[in-house]
Amino acid sequence: MGFEKAILGTVAVTVGNDRPASFTNGCLFVECNEQESTELFAVMQKNYTGTLIKSGPIQGEYAYDFV
Repeated sequence: MGFEKAILGTVAVTVGNDRPASFTNGCLFVECNEQESTELFAVMQKNYTGTLIKSGPIQGEYAYDFV
């Protein structure tokens, strides 16, 4: 749960608190535009170890898988 809380904090700082973001089965889903999704991907990739995979958009939502 600590990992997810830290990631959601990064999302709030990067794209704003008003953007819906949640984890489902270990996958992060964030409603944002393409520019915000790219910025968020870069920040998370820089700050967290491991492989990060971005998918989307699907109905305005991007998915981030932590492998």
